[in-house]
Amino acid sequence: MDFVTIAIAQLLLTFHCIALPLQDGIATDKSALLNFKKSVAIDPEDALGNWNETTHICDWNGVSCSQDRVIWLDLKDNSFQGPIPTELGTLVSLEELSLQGNAVQEQVPESFGALINLRYIDLSKNYLKGQLPTSLFYNCTSLQYIDLSTNFFIGPIPLDIGNRLPSLENLDLYLNQLNSTIPTSLSNSSMMTELDLENNFLSGGLPSEIVRHMPMLKVLHLSNNYLTSNDGNTNLAPFFRAISNLTHLEELELAGNELGGQLPSIIGLLHVNLSQIHLEDNLIHGVIPPNIANLSNLTLLNLSSNLLNGTIPSELSLLPKLERLCLSNNLLQGSIPSPLSKLSHLGLLDLSMNRLSNSIPTSLQNLTQLRQLLLNDNLLSGSIPPSLGKCVNLEVLDLSHNRLNGTIPAEVASLDSMSFYFNLSNNLLQGQCHWS
Repeated sequence: MDFVTIAIAQLLLTFHCIALPLQDGIATDKSALLNFKKSVAIDPEDALGNWNETTHICDWNGVSCSQDRVIWLDLKDNSFQGPIPTELGTLVSLEELSLQGNAVQEQVPESFGALINLRYIDLSKNYLKGQLPTSLFYNCTSLQYIDLSTNFFIGPIPLDIGNRLPSLENLDLYLNQLNSTIPTSLSNSSMMTELDLENNFLSGGLPSEIVRHMPMLKVLHLSNNYLTSNDGNTNLAPFFRAISNLTHLEELELAGNELGGQLPSIIGLLHVNLSQIHLEDNLIHGVIPPNIANLSNLTLLNLSSNLLNGTIPSELSLLPKLERLCLSNNLLQGSIPSPLSKLSHLGLLDLSMNRLSNSIPTSLQNLTQLRQLLLNDNLLSGSIPPSLGKCVNLEVLDLSHNRLNGTIPAEVASLDSMSFYFNLSNNLLQGQCHWS
């Protein structure tokens, strides 16, 4: 046998040795996906219609391949019903998996722990239950994005999650039934940009020592849990101090936790990128720090349903981008600050259920973008300013349960935009309302 013949034979043998694993791999992937199709009890959109023996797997709907292996499976919003088969765990080259917005049921298979190349997983808005799959959190160390929100998961967040997933950037466990503390190992997640643990049963203190080590954090949602502030639920300052160096933070949501303590003045030292603050439905007392006006990019400030007292700081008028200001259901007193009329982008002003007194400022006429004005259940007196009729976008006006007197201004009663809600009851007013 001459040299050329030997070389060709060796080349063919090498190609054969490479081709066989590739063929085995694509066959394994095909088998796994056909098992998934069998597990789908209902496919109302016929999304898996071309998943068959005659169509190449890489041409199937929702499937993307690289080097004849499945690397991407995007089957979101198809209204599938049925469990996730364990065979999906054999897609060892899979990098992205999206099953969000279906009706997938049962538990996440432990076999998912074999998906060692997985970077992105979104199983949100399904009917998944049981505990969070430990194998997924501990073995898939390349994960950067996890969204398991809006399901029925129970039990703890895996304790070692932060140590096992060093590249994690997004963790969304919103709206489940998780009932542990927030694992301290998350302090190792220095790449985290979005952390959403809202609407669970999480307990323990605010995670000051965790978030201070997340310098890239943009979104922190911890509302509607059972978290407490420091020093026996009396001190919020350590937490706000911990987040004061988060220069990328844009959204802070801590509502519905029954947090105690005063709103610390250090809140005014948070980074200027902050655009939303949700602290409603807590037990926060004391005055509203005037230096909150330093947060010049705020579009939403919600401090409703707390125990705040004192007056409304006129400095809030220095928030040029503010669109929603909610201070209802507190113990605030004094007058409504006239400078609030400088908030030219304000669409919602809710000062209801406080102890505010004196007259309604005529300067509120300058809030031309205002759609909802809620001043009910206060101690306001005097007449309704006819100038409110210049708030031409007003859809909701509630001035009920005050001490207002005089006639109802025609300019207000005849606002064309005010077709949704209009309440002036339980005052000392005279006249009638006429809608055009």
